[in-house]
Amino acid sequence: MEFSKTQKLLLSIFIIGIMIWIGGSIIRSAIVYDIFEADYQQLKFRYWVDEKIALITVRNFAVGSLYTGIGFFLSLLSSIFLFPAMKKHFKSEGWLFMSFILLVIAYVFEIILLYFDIRLGLYLFFNPKVSYYSNEVQTFFYERFSKYNFLMVYNWFAVISIILFSVFKPLRKK
Repeated sequence: MEFSKTQKLLLSIFIIGIMIWIGGSIIRSAIVYDIFEADYQQLKFRYWVDEKIALITVRNFAVGSLYTGIGFFLSLLSSIFLFPAMKKHFKSEGWLFMSFILLVIAYVFEIILLYFDIRLGLYLFFNPKVSYYSNEVQTFFYERFSKYNFLMVYNWFAVISIILFSVFKPLRKK
């Protein structure tokens, strides 16, 4: 496959966006487990953590979602523009088609996760009296990391699979 300069630029933006998106997602997971502990079946809040420190951690999580969202939208927009150029190679390059399917599913899952992140960000940054123990903050983290955590893990596995497909390029027609 030969790429034009525009396609190479879009591909570079796509790769940078994916790196920011997934890297930010991993970092935010590490941030969350500073104030929460994973139990066998549920997420438990560490109530012995000072409220100011916990609130700073929650705000860092919300700020991190801004960067993660930017990376996500960079990869989404560049992939939308790359799709017409790549579409003609789907039959001969099976790995490209599989990567595209995984990416579309990951985009849908990330949109669901971004909905929760935007809700938290709006609550934190536009509410003058935010408490770490408020029902909104507790509910957000319970839903995001107990009910919907598999979406984030799927996105990680999807991107790892896409990288492996890009390296080994299975299902190529010769």
